[in-house]
Order: sequence, then structure tokens, then C-alpha cells
Amino acid sequence: MPILTVFKIQNNLGQNLLDEYIKPICRKMGVSLREAPANANRGYAVAAQATSDFILWDCSVEQGHVYNALNMWVKTTRKHAIVSRTPLPRNVLTYFQCAPIHGGKFTNEIIGEWLDKQLPAIIQGKYSNLPYQNKILASHYWMFEKPAKYFLSFRGTHQKDTEIWRQRFEQVHQTSVRMVPPNEYSYPTECVTLQQMWEGAARLMHEIRAIGRVLIYMTENYFDSFWTATEFLTTLWMLGRDPKTGKTMLDEAYFVRNKDSLDLQSFRDGFIEFAIPKLNQPAMDRFVGLINNGDPITSAPETQVPPSGLAKLVAAFTQSRYGYYEPEFTTQSFWHVVRVPCPICKPRNRLSSKIDWHRHMILADATKSIDYFGYFPVETFELESGKVKCPNCHTTISLENKRGVRTLWVPIMTTEKDKSRPVIQEHKVWEVIDK
Repeated sequence: MPILTVFKIQNNLGQNLLDEYIKPICRKMGVSLREAPANANRGYAVAAQATSDFILWDCSVEQGHVYNALNMWVKTTRKHAIVSRTPLPRNVLTYFQCAPIHGGKFTNEIIGEWLDKQLPAIIQGKYSNLPYQNKILASHYWMFEKPAKYFLSFRGTHQKDTEIWRQRFEQVHQTSVRMVPPNEYSYPTECVTLQQMWEGAARLMHEIRAIGRVLIYMTENYFDSFWTATEFLTTLWMLGRDPKTGKTMLDEAYFVRNKDSLDLQSFRDGFIEFAIPKLNQPAMDRFVGLINNGDPITSAPETQVPPSGLAKLVAAFTQSRYGYYEPEFTTQSFWHVVRVPCPICKPRNRLSSKIDWHRHMILADATKSIDYFGYFPVETFELESGKVKCPNCHTTISLENKRGVRTLWVPIMTTEKDKSRPVIQEHKVWEVIDK
């Protein structure tokens, strides 16, 4: 009989999910259920990896959470599934998961229906296409579960026109187009760290990879935004040849000619027409390092802790090959210094021919200056005051924290002295007040 190990939250909601949903599903499937103990740690999780056929985690960020036991196997293998009533920590992402986006919340009833539909399939290494009854689940998009046929890269300032074009395109071609909804990865004027910016880029790369087809909705301000410019950069990189297979990582890429036409322009022709600079090999290698250190699947805030013993050999290998442990990716300025977007100094209608991919991928330090996309660093006490001043134009900018916190999972390393520190960090979500 297959063995399923479950790591539940030690609270009433966690117990209810286990008793009312997980246990009945396992009985129906003929699966032997093994419950991890309340004090389970990463050592227990490693043992479960070896002795279980599948592992299910309730990763809700609540009192009694399971993050002391969580390990990288959860994110890097398809032997695990994550469910959560709350948004997950920023750096927790796996192939099989059911969790709300930031600002959302799921109930055990929602998770229960997802498990009822998906658990039998995902134990076999795939997703089920069975329809959901719950409206929230039916409308919830997860890139690995039900990827669209096209990914549409567009500026949020043109949201309405783009949505109208997408609807017409879907109807005429009987297809599906993914438009990342407002606020899904970040809020329009959110203050973020450099690591958060490249984390968002990595998540977008996963979306693009899962779909395999990209549409570029080009507008005069497309390259003003870090997010859309990075979507283009990702597309450009993924159209390069994989040295192992000789194939591109994308199936197709096109430009949308204009909002009034459904005709698509080939990526090659659009690239030439807009005179967009190419990526040389150093720039491509640089992109890989940035993505690896932002990717929720592979990013590691614990790399800020110097490795010791055999870990030094692992660090040396991963540093040279993947960019991990490179000094610039372990700094306070990369992980923790929050950067504020100046509404005055941000780019405006940046010409495609003037894109500087080198400057795009520079990691600015904590020096009080404006970066390539109009962000500048601030101290924590400045954020808390609700007022900051742009070092370039000297405009006073008002900030607010009305959307709670984002969380970060930071496992305790063996080299750390404080073994009792929390493994979940909370970081307030600060936004520029749009006057």
C-alpha cells in the first residue's frame, strides 16, 4: 500500500484539514497515511523523503507552522505537494501546490476540493483536468496546473486596451492567453528589494517556460517598466539556443502589431523594426546568475551565512557554475535594503533602440542614488516615518503600509549560533501613495 506522509499545522485548522479532508481522501484512494510528529524537523523530513511514496505539506503561515521541517527537496522534486490557506513565503514554490496570491486567503473547503481532484493524479506525477465546482478554484490560475496557450507581456498602464485585444484574439483563434492580473506579483508602486525584483522576474520566467509561447504587446512605454522589460529580456534569453539540445526554450514569440489588429509580427521582424539591442554571451551569463539567485525554487537567503566544512566545496562549485554565493548576492543591500520607485524620476517612453541590458542587470548598492528604473534605497526608519525624499529630484514621497507583510522562509543553518530564531521573517509591504 502506498505511503503518504503529511506535515500538518499544529492548530485547529490544520487538524480540521487532516480529519475532514485528507484522511477521507486517503481512505478512498487506498493510501496509508502517516502523520509527521508535532516536533518534526528537517531530519525527519529527510527520512520521510526516503520512506514515503508521496509527501503532503500544509504550509499555511500560521501558529504551529511546519517550516522548521521544510527542506529544499520540497521545492526541487515532484514527490511533494504544498497546500496553504495563506499566501506562501516569497521563496517557497513547488510544482504541485494550491495557495492564494498575496492579499488572498483559502479555506479548508477550497483546499479539500483541490486535494480531492488532484491528489490521486499528482501522486502519479501529473495534474488532473477535472473541473472544479468552487468558483475561486475554477478561476485560480497556476502556471504548472493549467498553462494558457500564450503569455501576453504588456504594460499595466494599457490594461484596458490589452484586455479588449486579448478577448478578441481568444475568440477569433479559439485559444487562451495569460495576462498576469494586477497585483499578482507586486503592487504598482510597491517598494521592493533587489532580490524581490529578480524573484518576480524568475516567477515570470517559469510562467513563460510553462506556456512556451509569448506575445509582446508593444507600447511607447513598454521598456519603462522593470517587469515588462525583464519579460522581454527573458524571452530574448529563452530564444537563444540551449547548448545541450541545440533548441530554443520557447516554441514561439511574436509582436502584437497594434491594438486594432489581430495580426502578429514575427519576433525576428519586430526585433529588427524596433532596433532592440542583442544580448551578447556575457549578458546571457549575467541573466542566468540573477535568475538563479531570485528564483523561488532555488533562491537561498541562507547563503548569507558563510558555509563551513564540506559545504565550502558545494559553495565553490555552485558559485562558479550557477552564481550562488557570489558576494553581490549575499549582501544586505541585495536581500534587505528596500528601494522606493520615484514617480518623478522613473523612465518615460524609453526608446527600444536605447535599451542598455548591462545597466538593466546591474545590482545597485545602498548608495543614495537613482537606478536604471528610477528606484532608490532607503533605511528602515525612513520607511516607518512614511516620508522619504528622492536623492535625485528631492521630491518628498509619501508611503503607506496597508497590505500587511510578505514573508520569507529562512531555514536555520548548522553554522548559526542562534538555533532558536524564527525561520519565517515578516517584511512590511510599503507602497508609494499615488496622488
